[in-house]
Amino acid sequence: MKLQTRRPIQLQHSDLRAAFKTFRPALRGQRRRVITGVVLALTATALELLKPWPITLVIDALVTQDSVAFEWIALFAAMAFVVPSVLGLVNEQLQLTVARVSRKATVRIRSDVFDHVQRLEINDHQKFYSGDLLVRLMGDVNMIRDLLFPSWLNVLSRSSVLLGGIVVFAIVDIRLLTAAMLPLPFLWLTVERGSAAIKKAAGKQRKKEGAIASRAAESLRNVALIKAFAAEERTTEEFRADARGAERASMAAARHAARMSRLTEMLTGAGVGLVLIVGARSVQAGQLTPGQLVLAMSYTKMIYKPIRKLTGEGVRVAKATACAIRVMSLLETPAEDSDNGIEVERLDGPVDFLGVSHRYHDGRRSVDRLSVRIPAGDLVAVTGENGAGKSTLLSLLLRLHRPHQGAIAIGGTPIEKMQLSSYRDQIAYVPQNLALFGGTIRENILFGRPDASDDDVLTAADLTLLTPVLAQLPDGLDTMLDENGSSLSGGQARRLMLARAAIRDASILLLDEPLAGLDQESSQTVARAISNIAAGRTTLVVHHGDLSEIQPDRYIHLEPRESVELNPVDHDLIDLGSR
Repeated sequence: MKLQTRRPIQLQHSDLRAAFKTFRPALRGQRRRVITGVVLALTATALELLKPWPITLVIDALVTQDSVAFEWIALFAAMAFVVPSVLGLVNEQLQLTVARVSRKATVRIRSDVFDHVQRLEINDHQKFYSGDLLVRLMGDVNMIRDLLFPSWLNVLSRSSVLLGGIVVFAIVDIRLLTAAMLPLPFLWLTVERGSAAIKKAAGKQRKKEGAIASRAAESLRNVALIKAFAAEERTTEEFRADARGAERASMAAARHAARMSRLTEMLTGAGVGLVLIVGARSVQAGQLTPGQLVLAMSYTKMIYKPIRKLTGEGVRVAKATACAIRVMSLLETPAEDSDNGIEVERLDGPVDFLGVSHRYHDGRRSVDRLSVRIPAGDLVAVTGENGAGKSTLLSLLLRLHRPHQGAIAIGGTPIEKMQLSSYRDQIAYVPQNLALFGGTIRENILFGRPDASDDDVLTAADLTLLTPVLAQLPDGLDTMLDENGSSLSGGQARRLMLARAAIRDASILLLDEPLAGLDQESSQTVARAISNIAAGRTTLVVHHGDLSEIQPDRYIHLEPRESVELNPVDHDLIDLGSR
């Protein structure tokens, strides 16, 4: 059940209303449970209102009568036992119902947010730190679920107790009700102002916590580099500084909450004191029985208890709203449209770059007016200085980035007109950095095509010369990898990434610096693996070294000029500088 992420949300008008509108679809299909929760909450309210009556009846009977039959006392005692017992059972079922609805809604929201994050365009994705995204995905979503069901159900329950208590209060003595109600406007003002302050402080706190998570993730990812530079103390101090910033924001929210709690207790205490004074005078004047006074005091506490609870609920809702705003800002970032366009079965025909230019965010150019045709089935090396746009060229073909000028066509059809999901299904990509997942070698290969058979996996391993590596491992394809494949050598990891690309059976193969950082022997082995899987595919290889290592049919040398020709390769004499 998708969240309403595509409709504009006016956060400045009503953050709470916008949050509920956005995340309400997560409750669909749970109407019966929601209704059950409402019925249980109202039943609990009725039982809560009944609790003081047995004691009231016993006190009045003892005061007004010389002797009270034991049977009556036993009946009232049984009522005093049964009502709380039934209330306990109702509250138990209410808590379980709330938990079931909330957990299911949380899974839906978190899954939809995760799906949206994955589908963000790469430029937008890079605007968010990974640690901050994790905080939004895990911590913020947990807070959002309170807005959907538990919070408003608690508000309904507490409000029902409050209204029920007021009605009974009015029947017992209108003067006592007036005394009890005097502090309520001040309580409302306290909650209103306190909630706004807490929401603001909570938003800052969550932002700081996102920065902490980002720094922690970055440091843990680069722990070897930190050790190599003996920078443990410096990075720890930077982390501590971020943690202190988050602590200050947290303390600001805590101070507002504590102040609101203090004022609430003072005002409710004032109300109880007023009721006690007025009620005692009424008993002395014979206008009220002692039992009714006890009942009035019970209902005074009953009225103020939900108010105090509503104060706490206001704090929780304020924090949850701040978290919802953070997640909504993420959901409002446009995602890629992967379903519209011409469905692609194969990417046959030449690849044409037609006056393609691309710029970085800061205005620097990476690819400048590139015009070149790559014949279908050719192995083409992409060369050039650092920053010339070699990796960007692959990103443009993957549609991770869009050209600022010009167009790219395959077989005469502009790639922007093709359905994104089926288009990418026909491209196999091997990034420059090692990119492997936790799990087994088999699972990493199958990531390229999850429905592939065992024979397909073995064939991909053979093509990429990975089979000798598997023979040396104790569990072969079922060997578990360390994080990011660190248990494999550089050459072995490269071959595994090539196997993941080979099993994809794609029309186009894109390889970004596949030989980078390898020794001569590993480089030769990986080059042979590339030759095997490139056969019959249009292949682009970003490469810095000697072109004879990968034996391309042609090469593209990128440099800042208006047009770049596709050059045939003379393997006996390659002088890139003169071309």
